[in-house]
Amino acid sequence: MSSADVSFLYNQDHEFLIDHRLAQDGNKVKVYVRFILNSGVVKISDYEIQYDVRDSYIDEKHVNSTTRLDSATLVATGFREFIYSFEFEKTADQNLIILEVNNILRGRKFLIDIPIERNRSTQNQPFLIFEAQRNVPYFSRFINLDQSVRLVNVFGNEGKYQIEGVINNQAVAIPPFDEGRIQVPSKIEIDTLYGAVENEVLKFSTPGYYIINEATDPSNTLGVLVTDPFFPYFGQFERLVEPLIFITTNDEYKTLRTARDTRSAFENFVTTRISNGGRIAQDFVKYYYRRLRKSAHLFTSNKEGWKTDRGMVYQIYGNPLQVFRNEEQELWVYAAPNGGRIRFNFEIVSEENNLLTYRLIRESKFKESWVDAVTSWRSGKVIE
Repeated sequence: MSSADVSFLYNQDHEFLIDHRLAQDGNKVKVYVRFILNSGVVKISDYEIQYDVRDSYIDEKHVNSTTRLDSATLVATGFREFIYSFEFEKTADQNLIILEVNNILRGRKFLIDIPIERNRSTQNQPFLIFEAQRNVPYFSRFINLDQSVRLVNVFGNEGKYQIEGVINNQAVAIPPFDEGRIQVPSKIEIDTLYGAVENEVLKFSTPGYYIINEATDPSNTLGVLVTDPFFPYFGQFERLVEPLIFITTNDEYKTLRTARDTRSAFENFVTTRISNGGRIAQDFVKYYYRRLRKSAHLFTSNKEGWKTDRGMVYQIYGNPLQVFRNEEQELWVYAAPNGGRIRFNFEIVSEENNLLTYRLIRESKFKESWVDAVTSWRSGKVIE
């Protein structure tokens, strides 16, 4: 698995989309897998999905260890959507689940890694956020204010939960060549506290990042970002200008953020700075903000996806050519204009409340490629 390319996981136009949710209670592990047919030329019968459990990323698949996901493990379906569930009791040497998706018709194989224990400082919780209407996990990385959800202990225990939040004021990632330290903003607690019992339908009233604790064991923790009803679309021009921080000069960005008429400032920037306006400027808005929406679904954690290190690199460079991952880091590879390779390393670190963060290892050598990529955006050369 250590040599497998998982870049397809970040390609929202891939033939299929796949995601998972994992819960754990002692040695009991339960996994839900959502498989979406993302192309009109494929059907579910084209695929065979199976899994096995290993010790680590360098451990090979054991003989007769594979279990197939089929109709017996199918728990829900939707339009071109198939949700599977499986459960097992792990042993001390079982720390990694490998999903294998085989496109039988085309003879292609894809591997997906699902760590059970990435490191000793993180802990999986026995409950998950579920949809309000269906008995399946809520797979989105964020919850809109108008969404209703439930908290469910997937192992059948009756849980009680305490929920508290902080204002989402996390800083935007700085460019990959800037080796300075980003200033961490102070936490501003949200006054509204929530209590919930097992299966109770819950709706949040204030955007922010919320920590859900199991009342009987506060170490069982799950975090989720609650956003405005429009996210990942931008309902106000004040919000629309924020992501332009990656492709503007300091003066340009200051002008955009301090303008009395943000709409006019935004339109003026697009029509005068993006390849002299016209159709190219319209295409810029289309492609730039579509990529922001993709980042929301891929990288949102305690802040919007585009604000994270991976989201920032994805926004400017697009889909990575290759992605390799292990217990400690994730490597993204891009083709360089000169025929070489650009490589971004992200450290996988754990923070409070069991939150995993992908922290980019910044180096001054990235400045030239960053400037070239930003110039491509501003000259209207990015089309996808």
